[in-house]
This record gives sequence, C-alpha cells and structure tokens, in this order.
Amino acid sequence: MIFDLLGRFDLAAIAEKRDPALTAEERFYGMLLRAVMVREAVVVLDRPFSILTHLRDGGFLWEALRKVDDLIAEVDIFDYSWEKERYGVTDDPEN
Repeated sequence: MIFDLLGRFDLAAIAEKRDPALTAEERFYGMLLRAVMVREAVVVLDRPFSILTHLRDGGFLWEALRKVDDLIAEVDIFDYSWEKERYGVTDDPEN
C-alpha cells in the first residue's frame, strides 16, 4: 500500500531513505502518508510552514492534500493568524 501512496507523489525512490536524507517536502509527504493510512483519516496540520519554511504560499499543501483526498475524512490546519495570507485567507468578508 505504501508504494502505491508514494507513487501518487512520484516518490517511490524515497521508500528506503532515512529521515535525515529527506528534503522538507519529502518529510512532509511522509508524515502526510502516515496520517492517511488510517481509515477515515482526520489529518491535523500544525503550523506546516514551520517544516516548509521556504514556501511562499499554501499551493504545495493544497496539491498534496488533493492527491490523497479520497483517503481523508477531515483536514484541520492550525497556524498563527499572521500566516493566513499564505493560505489565501483574507479578512475581507467578500472573499
């Protein structure tokens, strides 16, 4: 099953790697895949930009979640309010 899930991200090659050998993105994918292996997974992302510090916006997160959305029952993201622009969230009630 894990090779199928890694295949969704074209990451089968990292299956034998240890954590220190992974990039930040690969480490995030590994944690995400571990979370979605539970039936009806509830995925909780706690300050994901603390791991993915170089990303400017949430595009990477949304794309990663989209690739496994069939395995997820719910996603909750917790982060500081000053990070909201990275997620495409504004205070404008019209948006």
